[in-house]
Amino acid sequence: MKKAVPDPPSNATRNDDLLRDRSALYRAIDFYLTGEQPSAPDELRFYNVSNDVSFEDTQLYIADLLRCASVTAYQCGDHLKGADRAMVFSVWHLLEIAKAMVDRSIDCLGMKQTQD
Repeated sequence: MKKAVPDPPSNATRNDDLLRDRSALYRAIDFYLTGEQPSAPDELRFYNVSNDVSFEDTQLYIADLLRCASVTAYQCGDHLKGADRAMVFSVWHLLEIAKAMVDRSIDCLGMKQTQD
């Protein structure tokens, strides 16, 4: 005898998908209701920083990352037109401001060390 309706898929896969969706839903609700994004557990982070890295080294590394991001944004924006160009250059300006602030904090660290 042939069935008119095929068997439904197993519930195991469907339950896993629902749990993943529910987790994403709870993160979204937490973000929009509290305005705070929950921190990701360490095992889910893409990049972790060693506890041995000093504050000065961190600031220098941030300055270098901002420089690279700024150059990338500028090069990308240089090839665009209109609103897309304006948007990319606004990101470039924000990166430049952030880099200027980090550079200033590095200068202040240098002044503080010479005073001590």
